[in-house]
Amino acid sequence: MDRNAPSAIYAGIFVSVVGVFALMIMPIVPGVLMAELGFSKEVAAGVISAEVGGGALASILAMFWIAKINWRAAALTSIVVVIVGNFISVYITDPSLLTMVRFLVGFLGQGTAFAIGISLIGSTSDPDKNFGFVIAAQVAFGVLALLTLQRFVNAFDSIGGIYLPLGVVALMGLFLIGKLPVGFDALPEQHAEQKSSSVFLPIVGLIVMLIWCSGLGAMWTFVGQIGVANGLEPVLAQQALAISSAVAIVGAFSAAALAGKGVNRLIPVIVALFIQMVMAWFLQGQMSWIELAIKASIFQIFWNMTGPFIMGAIASADTGGKVSVLIPAAQTAGFAIGPMIAVAFMTEGSLIAANYTTIIFCAVALLVFIPLAIRLKTAGH
Repeated sequence: MDRNAPSAIYAGIFVSVVGVFALMIMPIVPGVLMAELGFSKEVAAGVISAEVGGGALASILAMFWIAKINWRAAALTSIVVVIVGNFISVYITDPSLLTMVRFLVGFLGQGTAFAIGISLIGSTSDPDKNFGFVIAAQVAFGVLALLTLQRFVNAFDSIGGIYLPLGVVALMGLFLIGKLPVGFDALPEQHAEQKSSSVFLPIVGLIVMLIWCSGLGAMWTFVGQIGVANGLEPVLAQQALAISSAVAIVGAFSAAALAGKGVNRLIPVIVALFIQMVMAWFLQGQMSWIELAIKASIFQIFWNMTGPFIMGAIASADTGGKVSVLIPAAQTAGFAIGPMIAVAFMTEGSLIAANYTTIIFCAVALLVFIPLAIRLKTAGH
């Protein structure tokens, strides 16, 4: 199977969407578990954290097997785990058992699927463009999930309103398994030296991803609270952020379009990171819900424009194919680290540390990315 064939790319995109189920439903799960099963806030948060953590761990371990096993068999196994795990979860009321099941769904299911999807897209001839489509699909799914899953929960009066629809979506992926390549193409012997020396550049790219996502995590964790602290009703703040997430898909498609025209990734990343820093500064003070929606939309548009180019830089430099699978782990770790750093510097009654954290981390990510992009362009990546 040609990995650049449209059907293979579609399959990789779908598998990548399955891989981010946990991340996309994070805002919903704790509240549902508390309301439907009576879990405490800490226990409910622990359930979704276990699922996300399982996916991150799978991403880390994938570097040891991604180039050695049959991708179709691994994808089939991961999707079956997601389907079965989601259906089983509907009938579990014990918090410890549910936490264990969700960890396995994240580890053996979503994390493994994400590693395969990222590896496939990263090994295509135009990874920047195709990663744009991946992020667009993930964002679209996330918006759809936020708009529908709570309604299903209300209709079913059960956590099945979350897990059953996700199981059905994963079920569709079984029809795409045959479109996936069997595995990562082995490097010719004459490129062995290139393979051994190529690890440095993709690791630097991974560091850029980690730093940048730490900045994003700081802002995205507290942006709703920033709006509420400055006079907005919580419902209006949530609506503003939902609108911004829907609009943000423009950024991913823009990245795909620019990459498709052969635009050097350095220029759009510089512009996008600079605008994110500017908008992080403006996301403070008194705001109407419309102002919050506009500012958050601009921030997210350029957030989604940045991701495909950084991911593409990592993948194009990763001739060994083992570093790219760490992208989900870097993203997840960044979104966990950023809020913790912001909280450490917050003073009572002020959330401005979140804005400063985002600005500083985006600036550092840009300073590291510029020489990396120049080096990659010189090397022909």
